[in-house]
Amino acid sequence: MKSTDMNKRADQAPTSCALDSASASRPVASRERRYGYLDCLRGAVPAPKDGPGGALFLLLMVGGMVTIMTTFNGVRHSGISFFLTSHWLYPLSYCIAVALKLGFANRVAGFIAGRWIRPHLRGAALNVAMAALNVSIMAPLMCAVVTLLLQGPDGALAVIAAEAPLSVAVAIAVNLLVVGPTVRLLYHNVILPATGVRLVGIVQRAATTWAGIFTG
Repeated sequence: MKSTDMNKRADQAPTSCALDSASASRPVASRERRYGYLDCLRGAVPAPKDGPGGALFLLLMVGGMVTIMTTFNGVRHSGISFFLTSHWLYPLSYCIAVALKLGFANRVAGFIAGRWIRPHLRGAALNVAMAALNVSIMAPLMCAVVTLLLQGPDGALAVIAAEAPLSVAVAIAVNLLVVGPTVRLLYHNVILPATGVRLVGIVQRAATTWAGIFTG
Protein backbone atom coordinates (compact mmCIF):
# COMPACT_ATOMS: atom_id res chain seq x y z
CA MET A 1 0.00 0.00 0.00
CA LYS A 2 2.77 2.43 0.87
CA SER A 3 4.55 1.60 -2.37
CA THR A 4 1.38 2.25 -4.35
CA ASP A 5 0.84 5.64 -2.63
CA MET A 6 4.42 6.66 -3.28
CA ASN A 7 4.07 5.73 -6.95
CA LYS A 8 0.87 7.80 -7.21
CA ARG A 9 2.56 10.81 -5.65
CA ALA A 10 5.53 10.41 -7.97
CA ASP A 11 3.22 10.25 -10.99
CA GLN A 12 1.31 13.33 -9.87
CA ALA A 13 4.34 15.44 -8.97
CA PRO A 14 5.47 16.36 -12.50
CA THR A 15 1.89 17.21 -13.47
CA SER A 16 1.48 19.37 -10.38
CA CYS A 17 4.76 21.14 -11.04
CA ALA A 18 3.80 21.70 -14.65
CA LEU A 19 0.44 23.15 -13.61
CA ASP A 20 2.08 25.38 -11.03
CA SER A 21 4.60 26.55 -13.59
CA ALA A 22 1.91 27.25 -16.17
CA SER A 23 -0.33 29.06 -13.69
CA ALA A 24 2.60 31.15 -12.50
CA SER A 25 3.44 32.20 -16.03
CA ARG A 26 -0.11 33.19 -17.06
CA PRO A 27 -0.44 36.28 -14.83
CA VAL A 28 2.94 37.55 -16.02
CA ALA A 29 1.90 37.16 -19.64
CA SER A 30 -1.47 38.83 -19.13
CA ARG A 31 -0.37 41.56 -16.70
CA GLU A 32 -0.83 45.04 -18.13
CA ARG A 33 2.23 47.27 -18.19
CA ARG A 34 2.08 50.16 -15.73
CA TYR A 35 3.28 53.45 -17.16
CA GLY A 36 4.71 56.49 -15.43
CA TYR A 37 4.60 60.23 -16.04
CA LEU A 38 7.98 60.26 -17.82
CA ASP A 39 6.73 57.54 -20.17
CA CYS A 40 3.99 59.95 -21.23
CA LEU A 41 6.47 62.75 -21.89
CA ARG A 42 8.68 60.40 -23.92
CA GLY A 43 5.72 59.41 -26.08
CA ALA A 44 5.93 55.79 -24.93
CA VAL A 45 2.27 55.53 -23.84
CA PRO A 46 -0.02 54.67 -26.76
CA ALA A 47 -3.35 56.38 -27.27
CA PRO A 48 -6.20 54.07 -28.35
CA LYS A 49 -7.59 55.07 -31.73
CA ASP A 50 -10.64 52.93 -32.44
CA GLY A 51 -13.54 51.20 -30.70
CA PRO A 52 -14.76 51.83 -27.16
CA GLY A 53 -11.24 52.53 -25.90
CA GLY A 54 -10.68 55.23 -28.48
CA ALA A 55 -14.07 56.79 -27.77
CA LEU A 56 -13.46 56.82 -24.02
CA PHE A 57 -9.98 58.28 -24.48
CA LEU A 58 -11.39 61.07 -26.65
CA LEU A 59 -14.13 61.87 -24.13
CA LEU A 60 -11.62 62.11 -21.30
CA MET A 61 -9.14 64.20 -23.28
CA VAL A 62 -11.80 66.63 -24.47
CA GLY A 63 -13.30 66.80 -20.98
CA GLY A 64 -9.97 67.67 -19.40
CA MET A 65 -9.00 70.22 -22.01
CA VAL A 66 -12.43 71.88 -22.04
CA THR A 67 -12.54 72.11 -18.25
CA ILE A 68 -9.14 73.83 -18.00
CA MET A 69 -9.22 75.98 -21.13
CA THR A 70 -12.82 77.13 -20.70
CA THR A 71 -11.85 78.25 -17.21
CA PHE A 72 -8.74 80.00 -18.54
CA ASN A 73 -10.55 81.81 -21.37
CA GLY A 74 -13.62 82.57 -19.26
CA VAL A 75 -11.68 84.09 -16.38
CA ARG A 76 -9.59 86.19 -18.77
CA HIS A 77 -12.81 87.49 -20.29
CA SER A 78 -15.04 87.95 -17.23
CA GLY A 79 -12.78 87.67 -14.19
CA ILE A 80 -13.67 85.62 -11.13
CA SER A 81 -17.36 86.37 -11.69
CA PHE A 82 -17.16 83.82 -14.53
CA PHE A 83 -17.64 81.02 -11.98
CA LEU A 84 -20.85 82.59 -10.67
CA THR A 85 -22.48 83.78 -13.87
CA SER A 86 -21.18 81.58 -16.69
CA HIS A 87 -20.72 78.07 -15.31
CA TRP A 88 -23.33 76.96 -17.87
CA LEU A 89 -20.56 77.36 -20.45
CA TYR A 90 -18.78 74.13 -19.41
CA PRO A 91 -21.28 71.54 -20.65
CA LEU A 92 -22.08 73.60 -23.74
CA SER A 93 -18.39 74.01 -24.61
CA TYR A 94 -17.86 70.30 -24.05
CA CYS A 95 -20.60 69.31 -26.49
CA ILE A 96 -19.30 71.78 -29.08
CA ALA A 97 -15.72 70.56 -28.63
CA VAL A 98 -16.70 66.90 -29.10
CA ALA A 99 -18.65 67.79 -32.25
CA LEU A 100 -15.72 69.78 -33.66
CA LYS A 101 -13.24 67.07 -32.75
CA LEU A 102 -15.22 64.27 -34.39
CA GLY A 103 -16.56 66.22 -37.35
CA PHE A 104 -13.57 68.32 -38.33
CA ALA A 105 -10.42 68.43 -36.21
CA ASN A 106 -9.61 64.70 -36.20
CA ARG A 107 -9.79 64.53 -39.99
CA VAL A 108 -7.55 67.54 -40.53
CA ALA A 109 -5.05 66.37 -37.89
CA GLY A 110 -5.02 62.84 -39.31
CA PHE A 111 -4.39 64.13 -42.83
CA ILE A 112 -1.49 66.37 -41.77
CA ALA A 113 0.04 63.89 -39.34
CA GLY A 114 -0.10 61.00 -41.78
CA ARG A 115 1.86 62.89 -44.42
CA TRP A 116 4.27 65.19 -42.62
CA ILE A 117 4.61 64.19 -38.96
CA ARG A 118 4.31 60.45 -38.26
CA PRO A 119 6.65 59.34 -41.09
CA HIS A 120 9.47 61.55 -39.77
CA LEU A 121 9.19 61.73 -35.98
CA ARG A 122 9.27 59.24 -33.10
CA GLY A 123 9.08 59.30 -29.31
CA ALA A 124 9.02 62.62 -27.48
CA ALA A 125 9.30 64.64 -30.71
CA LEU A 126 6.22 62.92 -32.13
CA ASN A 127 4.37 63.47 -28.86
CA VAL A 128 5.12 67.21 -28.89
CA ALA A 129 4.30 67.57 -32.58
CA MET A 130 0.95 65.79 -32.27
CA ALA A 131 -0.04 67.81 -29.22
CA ALA A 132 0.87 71.05 -31.00
CA LEU A 133 -1.02 69.98 -34.11
CA ASN A 134 -4.22 69.01 -32.31
CA VAL A 135 -4.17 72.07 -30.07
CA SER A 136 -3.41 74.44 -32.94
CA ILE A 137 -6.60 73.25 -34.60
CA MET A 138 -8.88 73.13 -31.56
CA ALA A 139 -7.69 75.97 -29.33
CA PRO A 140 -8.45 78.87 -31.70
CA LEU A 141 -11.87 77.38 -32.44
CA MET A 142 -12.73 76.98 -28.76
CA CYS A 143 -11.35 80.45 -27.97
CA ALA A 144 -13.74 81.80 -30.60
CA VAL A 145 -16.62 79.76 -29.19
CA VAL A 146 -16.09 81.02 -25.65
CA THR A 147 -15.72 84.62 -26.82
CA LEU A 148 -18.86 84.52 -28.94
CA LEU A 149 -20.92 82.86 -26.20
CA LEU A 150 -19.79 85.32 -23.53
CA GLN A 151 -19.90 88.62 -25.40
CA GLY A 152 -21.66 88.04 -28.71
CA PRO A 153 -20.41 89.04 -32.17
CA ASP A 154 -19.71 92.73 -31.42
CA GLY A 155 -15.94 93.20 -31.32
CA ALA A 156 -15.44 89.44 -31.10
CA LEU A 157 -12.99 89.25 -34.00
CA ALA A 158 -10.54 91.64 -32.33
CA VAL A 159 -10.79 89.78 -29.02
CA ILE A 160 -10.25 86.41 -30.71
CA ALA A 161 -7.21 87.70 -32.64
CA ALA A 162 -5.70 89.05 -29.41
CA GLU A 163 -6.47 86.05 -27.20
CA ALA A 164 -5.96 83.09 -29.56
CA PRO A 165 -2.11 83.04 -29.55
CA LEU A 166 -1.93 82.93 -25.75
CA SER A 167 -4.75 80.40 -25.63
CA VAL A 168 -2.89 78.13 -28.05
CA ALA A 169 0.38 78.38 -26.09
CA VAL A 170 -1.32 77.61 -22.76
CA ALA A 171 -3.35 74.77 -24.29
CA ILE A 172 -0.23 73.10 -25.71
CA ALA A 173 1.43 73.18 -22.28
CA VAL A 174 -1.74 71.90 -20.58
CA ASN A 175 -2.11 69.10 -23.13
CA LEU A 176 1.52 67.98 -22.91
CA LEU A 177 2.10 68.32 -19.18
CA VAL A 178 -1.30 67.86 -17.51
CA VAL A 179 -4.26 66.49 -19.44
CA GLY A 180 -2.42 64.19 -21.84
CA PRO A 181 -0.36 62.37 -19.18
CA THR A 182 -3.30 62.24 -16.74
CA VAL A 183 -5.66 60.66 -19.25
CA ARG A 184 -3.06 58.22 -20.54
CA LEU A 185 -2.12 57.05 -17.05
CA LEU A 186 -5.76 56.83 -16.02
CA TYR A 187 -6.65 54.80 -19.09
CA HIS A 188 -3.72 52.36 -19.07
CA ASN A 189 -3.07 52.00 -15.32
CA VAL A 190 -6.60 52.15 -13.93
CA ILE A 191 -9.43 51.82 -16.43
CA LEU A 192 -8.06 49.22 -18.82
CA PRO A 193 -6.81 46.71 -16.21
CA ALA A 194 -10.00 47.05 -14.16
CA THR A 195 -12.59 46.90 -16.92
CA GLY A 196 -11.30 45.16 -20.01
CA VAL A 197 -14.33 44.41 -22.19
CA ARG A 198 -16.61 46.58 -20.05
CA LEU A 199 -15.27 49.75 -21.68
CA VAL A 200 -18.49 50.12 -23.66
CA GLY A 201 -20.47 50.75 -20.48
CA ILE A 202 -17.89 53.23 -19.24
CA VAL A 203 -18.07 55.15 -22.52
CA GLN A 204 -21.83 55.43 -22.20
CA ARG A 205 -21.60 56.69 -18.61
CA ALA A 206 -18.71 59.08 -19.36
CA ALA A 207 -20.62 60.71 -22.21
CA THR A 208 -23.32 61.89 -19.83
CA THR A 209 -21.08 62.52 -16.82
CA TRP A 210 -18.84 65.11 -18.48
CA ALA A 211 -21.80 66.87 -20.11
CA GLY A 212 -23.64 67.24 -16.83
CA ILE A 213 -20.78 67.62 -14.37
CA PHE A 214 -21.37 71.37 -13.93
CA THR A 215 -25.16 71.28 -14.13
CA GLY A 216 -26.12 68.76 -11.44
